[in-house]
Amino acid sequence: MGRSPFLVEGAAWGNVFLLYSGMGLRALINPRGSTGGGGSPVRNSAVDPSGFHSLCRGSRALLTLVILALLPACSLLPGTGPTSDAVNDNATASVRSNTALPYALVDISPETIGFLSQPNMVTFQGVFPDKRPKPVQVAGIGDVLNVSIFEAAPGGLFTPPTAAGARPGNFVDLPAQAVDQQGNIRVPYAGEIAAAGRTLPQIEQDIVFRLQKRALEPQVVVSLNQQHSSVVSVLGDVNTPGVLALNSVGERLLAVIARAGGPKHEAIESYVTLQRDGKRVRVLLSRVVQDPRENIFIRPNDVVYITRESPTFTALGALNQNVFGFNSEISFDTETLTLAQAIGKAGGLNDQQSDPAEVFLYRYEERPLLQKFGIDTSRFIYDRIPTIYHVNLRDPSGMLLASGFQMRSKDVMYVANAKVVDYYKLLTLINNTATTTSNTATAVINVNTATKTRW
Repeated sequence: MGRSPFLVEGAAWGNVFLLYSGMGLRALINPRGSTGGGGSPVRNSAVDPSGFHSLCRGSRALLTLVILALLPACSLLPGTGPTSDAVNDNATASVRSNTALPYALVDISPETIGFLSQPNMVTFQGVFPDKRPKPVQVAGIGDVLNVSIFEAAPGGLFTPPTAAGARPGNFVDLPAQAVDQQGNIRVPYAGEIAAAGRTLPQIEQDIVFRLQKRALEPQVVVSLNQQHSSVVSVLGDVNTPGVLALNSVGERLLAVIARAGGPKHEAIESYVTLQRDGKRVRVLLSRVVQDPRENIFIRPNDVVYITRESPTFTALGALNQNVFGFNSEISFDTETLTLAQAIGKAGGLNDQQSDPAEVFLYRYEERPLLQKFGIDTSRFIYDRIPTIYHVNLRDPSGMLLASGFQMRSKDVMYVANAKVVDYYKLLTLINNTATTTSNTATAVINVNTATKTRW
């Protein structure tokens, strides 16, 4: 019957203590290995071997205490930073909590996959349903207008008699002027004319009404010289960001982005954020390119912001991509991605380690969706609820469910280890410990044998 590895380990360390205590005493007896006149080592015949062995036995306890006293020297071993004990013990102040984060656990099943198979996409057309071009162009504060006044015959209010025949029409061009902060412009003999918020024909009619009793059958043409009120700001990852004036026929989102020089990065890596009337909507640019309904008309004072952010998910646990001990953040490389595709991108489940029945996906879910599952959400404080989805791939239908489950950017996928893996780890540790102990004991016995033979 074999010896217990713990007994072997105890005997081995006892031999190590004896070995080093014996070597230490020998160094005390003959500290520098002094030699006689003939150059050979001098044996100290005055030392009693029995006394020597007694001294060795007595020094074991002393050496044990010395080794225990030197245990704090473990702090001299290599490391990547402070230990958790050091962090906890040296904190001046701390806020600790044993409260677990509440979360909802949802099985991906035939009952729930219907809610999870559709990509949860916020769309421009859903938030901004008015898809018509912008209304008729109106003047605004800061816009610069041109005003031309025509009369039926020379010698009128604005045209002298000598002007007849000198040019093809009796008219005068007033200096261009901006709409002031009160929204007005000024026309000689007509006074202040309200311009802000009115169409150009409305401004023309007002001027004609003011001049019809003074000028000769006046006609007025108002045109836009410079536009400063009907503009859109295009910012972020575009080649020429800035403020752009909208034309009178209306412009769509992609046309405005093109006028700003186009995006700097690929459409699949670029998000478009549209801010309008206090609302902000964020959509992947590739969706706007592929779906004409998302290419909505831009309104004055809209803000378009382009950002680069490739959709990614994090793959953790017993996956083949993590076989070398590192976890991965993986790019979608497409607009939509299913859980089955995500598992494939991560290399698939590790056959030697994973439990196919325990595949989890972590995300923050909106309260209304969880309520559709029949979950009591009254116990959660915030509207974005921590949620863990679970799928059993040992079930033959599990892969079909995973193929319908839509991933989202920043999801965390985790594949748990099979329970037997922990037993393998324990057995491996015991086997390695026993092997190391046996090798150490054998080496100590060999050294002791050599030492006894020499002495």
